[in-house]
Amino acid sequence: MKYFVLSLIALSFSLSSFATTKEEVQKKTGEAVSAAADYSKEQKEQFQKDMEVKLADLKSEIAELKKSASDKTGEAKTEMKEQIKALEKKQDEMKKDLAKLKKSSGKAWSEMKAGMSKAWDSLSESYEKAKAEFKETK
Repeated sequence: MKYFVLSLIALSFSLSSFATTKEEVQKKTGEAVSAAADYSKEQKEQFQKDMEVKLADLKSEIAELKKSASDKTGEAKTEMKEQIKALEKKQDEMKKDLAKLKKSSGKAWSEMKAGMSKAWDSLSESYEKAKAEFKETK
């Protein structure tokens, strides 16, 4: 992202060498900055959509785990329910973070994206672990 913005700014300055007035230079620079902002906004919106899809898919997968857990008995059932509860808690935290992300802008959104990506990796890993353990208890 930084390289893209820097490239656009550099391009605006190289184009400005063809500009003949101060106003033309300012206009070209403004256009480059606007293009960079639009690109960043598009990236943010796409990331949000991707996260919403992932969370929706995970919700369905957790529902399947719940169904599977209902067929279990004893300690296996208790352990599965605990893991499902932990997964749902992490999923709820991700939903809250996504809501914050939607309200963020500029550098804050970039930092939130990194944090959400790590949180998603952790949640996904927890789900895969739980799923593997549930298969073992069948």
